[in-house]
Amino acid sequence: MFKQVTFLICGIILATMVGTVQAEYKKIKVLGQVETKITKTATTNQKKRALEDARTKALNKYIAGLDSQRVRILNNIIDQLKNNITVYVPDVVALDDGSWSNGYWTIGVEASINEAQIEEIINQNIQSASKKKGEEIYLSFVFVARETDSVRKFEDKKTEITSESEAVNISESEDGLSGQNERVMEKTSGGSTEKKADKFSYRSYIPEDIGSKVSEVFNKAEYSVVEPFEANIDTKSFISDFVEGDEISDVTKKTATSAARSAGLNYLAVATLDVGEQMVDQATGMKKVYVRVNGYIWDLEGKFVRKVCSVGPVQYSGLGEDFKVAKTNALINAASSAAKDLVDQLRLKQSR
Repeated sequence: MFKQVTFLICGIILATMVGTVQAEYKKIKVLGQVETKITKTATTNQKKRALEDARTKALNKYIAGLDSQRVRILNNIIDQLKNNITVYVPDVVALDDGSWSNGYWTIGVEASINEAQIEEIINQNIQSASKKKGEEIYLSFVFVARETDSVRKFEDKKTEITSESEAVNISESEDGLSGQNERVMEKTSGGSTEKKADKFSYRSYIPEDIGSKVSEVFNKAEYSVVEPFEANIDTKSFISDFVEGDEISDVTKKTATSAARSAGLNYLAVATLDVGEQMVDQATGMKKVYVRVNGYIWDLEGKFVRKVCSVGPVQYSGLGEDFKVAKTNALINAASSAAKDLVDQLRLKQSR
């Protein structure tokens, strides 16, 4: 009985693990095709070839949707990918029974793309044109986040303006004596409405997961990540600036870049994340939170500090069983996506 329970638990765990891995795959729908001129039906072997055709088409379709830098890298190693295609496109599932037309048998297929494996081979094939082989590229980053603490609302201020004028018309009789007075009253009114924007106050919100996820992105791209404190970069000044206003002050920027250059860093990445709307997702019933992100990378190597990459403002969302989890997921999605975008732009700059 104990063994049966143990096997059952192990089975559930394995099934959960498989389900988790599958959920990370990107699904792409394509048509697999094979030539069948003799008959209007496909043999078992021909159906297999049609599925393999779909596997290759799914890979090509996925690559075509990537940024130009990734497309260039993958096109250079396309034969290597196709020779190990089951690694990068592990699953293909038929969506229909197939059909014959004009000498070809065609079947609809949903293919699973292993994005993690594709990203891994991209990183393995990156060679920086601006650095000698084996030389480390040092990068540090400061990602700060905030959420609304309170909102002060202002009522519309209205100003009324009223003016009056009076005209007197006196008529005379034939004998020259005064007649009846006729009064004409005229009144005009107007005014204006002054609208004052609501005043928001913020508090910082930085889950530890953000740092680890962003570090993972930069490390996988073969940058040596240096913690800000190692370069004497004051992250608290970034947090204070963003909580008190929408921008990082020039003083904070100058102090940070000077410290980073003195420490021998090649690049410094900065991003601000603004937690926004919270709602219930209609499709899943789960809590949903949006985060807006702006980011950029400074090149510290030249005579002057240059902003060589930027991203945003762009918005990402996160789901969770409660708003706290959804907020953390949204922040992680926004931070890691921004870091990937910045890495892609930096790669393109270095490859020129």
